[in-house]
Amino acid sequence: MLLAKSAAGQNKAETLLEHSRQVVLMARKLCARLPLPVKADESLNADLEAAAAVHDIGKAAVGFQEMLEGKRPNWNGWRHEALSAAFASNLGVAEEVIFAVLTHHRQIPGSVLAQDGGRLRWQGILPTDWLPMLREWEINESSALEFWRQLCLELGREDLSSEPNQKLTRVALDPAWLNNKPLRKQDKFISASRRVRTSLLRGLLMGADHLASAGHQELPEPINLAAFSPNFPLRDFQKNSVVKGHLILRAPTGSGKTEASLVWAAKNQVENGRFFYTLPYTAALNAMYMRLQQAFPNQESSIGLLHGRAAHHLYTSVEQNFPTDKARATAEAQGRARLAKEMYFPVRVCTPHQLLRFSLRGKGWEQMLAEIPGSCIVFDEVHSYDPALAGQTLATARLFASMGARLMFISATLPRFLQKKIQELIPATVQSPDPTSESDQPILNRKRHIVQVVRGNLENLLPRMEEEVRSGRKILVVCNHVRSAQILAKALRASLSGSRKEVCLFHSRFNMRDRKTKETMLSSDSLPDVLVATQVIEVSLDISFDVGFFEPAPIDALAQRMGRVNRKGLKPPASISIANEQMSSHKLYNPEWTHLTLQFLADITEPISEQDLTAICDVIYQHGYTGEDQRTFEERLNSRMFTHFEEKLVAGEHENWIDQVIERENGRADVLPLSLASDYRKCMEQKRWLDADALLINTYTANLSKYINANADPWTINLPYSEHNGLEVP
Repeated sequence: MLLAKSAAGQNKAETLLEHSRQVVLMARKLCARLPLPVKADESLNADLEAAAAVHDIGKAAVGFQEMLEGKRPNWNGWRHEALSAAFASNLGVAEEVIFAVLTHHRQIPGSVLAQDGGRLRWQGILPTDWLPMLREWEINESSALEFWRQLCLELGREDLSSEPNQKLTRVALDPAWLNNKPLRKQDKFISASRRVRTSLLRGLLMGADHLASAGHQELPEPINLAAFSPNFPLRDFQKNSVVKGHLILRAPTGSGKTEASLVWAAKNQVENGRFFYTLPYTAALNAMYMRLQQAFPNQESSIGLLHGRAAHHLYTSVEQNFPTDKARATAEAQGRARLAKEMYFPVRVCTPHQLLRFSLRGKGWEQMLAEIPGSCIVFDEVHSYDPALAGQTLATARLFASMGARLMFISATLPRFLQKKIQELIPATVQSPDPTSESDQPILNRKRHIVQVVRGNLENLLPRMEEEVRSGRKILVVCNHVRSAQILAKALRASLSGSRKEVCLFHSRFNMRDRKTKETMLSSDSLPDVLVATQVIEVSLDISFDVGFFEPAPIDALAQRMGRVNRKGLKPPASISIANEQMSSHKLYNPEWTHLTLQFLADITEPISEQDLTAICDVIYQHGYTGEDQRTFEERLNSRMFTHFEEKLVAGEHENWIDQVIERENGRADVLPLSLASDYRKCMEQKRWLDADALLINTYTANLSKYINANADPWTINLPYSEHNGLEVP
């Protein structure tokens, strides 16, 4: 009996027939769930079925079988895909099918001398290794042919079983398909349309293989976005968001932009069309994921969460299902997080980087060819991105629009220059609350805050903070730097000791274990008396404090912070105090924009309106990016990776997209505080991998080398850490 997979862990061995059958069935399901624009390719289903059926037949070779049975440690570095592709070459299928089979695990080869582990080895294709591989195939050829006849019969594809009695004679592909740098010829001799379709086929095959291998036999049901029913009457601006096509929505924080995005998406949804909702920060993503699950009850299994730490958030809910089995809960959470990277969830909440993974041709980029056409994509708070990420995101949006996606940009303070740039790239309708509308007037005219610009820094305002808290008001303090937030939190705890007032600190130097606790607390109805935080709370968190104390920042950042104070405007205008100096000497924001913002705000003595905030934003950013920021933005926006996407596309190859998008943020690393080392070892011994990983902190390591042991695994850092203060860096 031919095997496809050996027994591993608690999994039993899987036969080649079982695995191939499941991959074909999953391929059929993926095709059935393709958006209408992709389904227009009438031969795609048949080609994908053929590729899925034949993709692993090369595993029939005796050496590969002996490896699965534990009789050999390896198979000489040979690739079963080469034999599978050679077998496919005898079936009379298209070159695209043969190519997808050959590359369903690895990229096309590099230079003849290169031995990149992520690429096919030339030795598996060139004659030197072909004859020994062929001899091992021939020993089991009769079993392979019997398997093939049975599979084709079961699948109703007898047309595929009529040819393979011929002897294998290597892979029948135009050599141009496999040439790569510095000998690249694929993009010169293979048409763009063929390269695109081949990439689509390859992506679908890999998706079917991954899902079937993980034991998934079904896909979650598509969500009918039109079924969304808000529990309050829609305002006119939300109703007016029900437009066909691309949309830009500018509306105040807390006015219902998320609900507007859902009714817009419902209007633009096509059959099987995907829905992506993007946000920049992890805390905001986790909160939005929960909001969408609440918006579509009983369809939670159709919504995925996609960011680097998603498994930790999912672990919290999965843990409830397996309260006595941490290892099982860990595996389930990790599995769900991996699924979000596959063609599985019809609705996904993700970072913009996950969409850039597609457009910059990161690993698995072919998935976009099946999921972006006909999709609806919401870009929330794109103004908060730095110039490089903003340029890449808008370039990606332009590319996706050309592929048939419908796009929506939403923000409370989208600068006019960015709005204009979006409209230049994409023909988008602009929508905002109407001052003459009876339902929109309350949110435009509401005056939620009285703003005061105060001389000095936030340490000078500690007595006022203490006074507000002792008066029974809940205060929000937002700093520009972690160290400043830690200093203020400690000072407030000391001054309020004995008063039973809770002072909570939230910033990026907490590990995931403690971040989850804080996110859960902020999503509850009971907020702490004092929250001292950094920018982590600025976007899309539905929290509302009574009073705010902020460090200086440009108007858009301050507007986001103010949106977490008296959020709904149901109380009299709340006091907002903005220090004109920050505690740290490190400048986080553009000094000119910050200075102008404080000048404008200082001139407003009456309660500030939403229209005031928008007007200030437009004036501050009237010239847009300048200098190096402008050059960076334009360079990323007009990169040939985006503007000549099909021209530069090479089937079977991906780029190291993480380096291009994030650029490794110079010297960031996951470190384990020494005080948590024993907890880490205990979690690892119990196979609670996520609990162990949740103890690590991702932080800058510059100037910290004397505290870090880089020889340890993971790296350890000898600095104080606590659940209340996080990592304390001198």
